Amino acid sequence: MSGIDCDEVLREVEAFLDHELPVERSEFIALHLQTCSPCARRADFQQRLRAIVARKCALDRAQVPETLAIRIRMVIEEEHGPVDRA
Repeated sequence: MSGIDCDEVLREVEAFLDHELPVERSEFIALHLQTCSPCARRADFQQRLRAIVARKCALDRAQVPETLAIRIRMVIEEEHGPVDRA
């Protein structure tokens, strides 16, 4: 057993996939995923879903009207300063 239960893993699986957890915590979760097929399937599903969404967003980005992109950029600049357009 990995010393972490399924509920803990499922609460943190998204942070784990985003590499937002401390190394020690990530190691515990990775070990659990190696030994628990239900949690591993859930993590795999989350990872595949994220890949699909990322691909879809990348494709749709080219279809965003320029006027909308300008408005979004203006709001971001108002809140956070100039946007790097490189």
